[in-house]
Amino acid sequence: MPKSKTKSRKLKNLEPLDTDIVSLDETSEHSPDQTDNKPKVADEIKSEPIVKKIRDKIKKIRSRRYQTLISEIDKSKTYPLEDAIDLVKRSSNTKFDATLEAHINLHLDVTKADQQVRSTVLLPHGSGKEPKILVFTQSPDVELKQSGVVIGDKQTVSDIINTGKISFDKVVATPEMMPVLTPAAKVLGPRGLMPNPKTGTVTTDLKKTIQELKSGLIEFKTGKSPIIHAIIGKASFEKEKLVENFKVLLDSINRSRPKGTKGDLIVSIYLTTTMSPSVRVDSSSLK
Repeated sequence: MPKSKTKSRKLKNLEPLDTDIVSLDETSEHSPDQTDNKPKVADEIKSEPIVKKIRDKIKKIRSRRYQTLISEIDKSKTYPLEDAIDLVKRSSNTKFDATLEAHINLHLDVTKADQQVRSTVLLPHGSGKEPKILVFTQSPDVELKQSGVVIGDKQTVSDIINTGKISFDKVVATPEMMPVLTPAAKVLGPRGLMPNPKTGTVTTDLKKTIQELKSGLIEFKTGKSPIIHAIIGKASFEKEKLVENFKVLLDSINRSRPKGTKGDLIVSIYLTTTMSPSVRVDSSSLK
């Protein structure tokens, strides 16, 4: 098969990449293995057409709306928290009320078990989203049934295992019901829905936990990477409320800092809304 057809097929199978791929060029320019005066080798010359096609594909993937928005953000600049929130709110011009998220990169080695972060925080102004809650308890009372939650049983667990479908944002259980839920751990666990005492979703006080979840209790944790992704509200929220929600989240992350870690915990902070570009926050402005 001709090489050109092989390359085109590979390009078609490439997954969409973020526009920040241009940073790869910046990295290569300053690489210790390469200088401006060094002549290009044959492999580099051959790769140039492929890189160009990838960039062209990225431009086609992004809508005109997105490209206009990203042109208004200086990617080389970091913004004070309030300015960053203002910019993110202005860039959220979708027809729906977009969710505003914080993406916080931590200076942790998550390959070590003692450097994982997982906890919850109650946002003072809520998250702007009322979660769908599935509750497992042996003795649900009338008040609990009328609170808007769904009561689960053994059949519910069986359906989760057999179908793998979950239409709930949170799963809460009393301690005595955990053995019933254990068979569904392979489905619930990877999605972060398995009840856990650390996040308060294994509890004897169901009413309090459900009220907190509805009032803005969110979970934050690190996974395979040391980055925490957390909701801090909706784009329609007043700036002051978003600032307060974010600061409460950041304080909780700092309090959850693993013992033995040294130096600054926060590496970088980005704010973004659904379907909008991200804005980098100046971490030094938060101290």
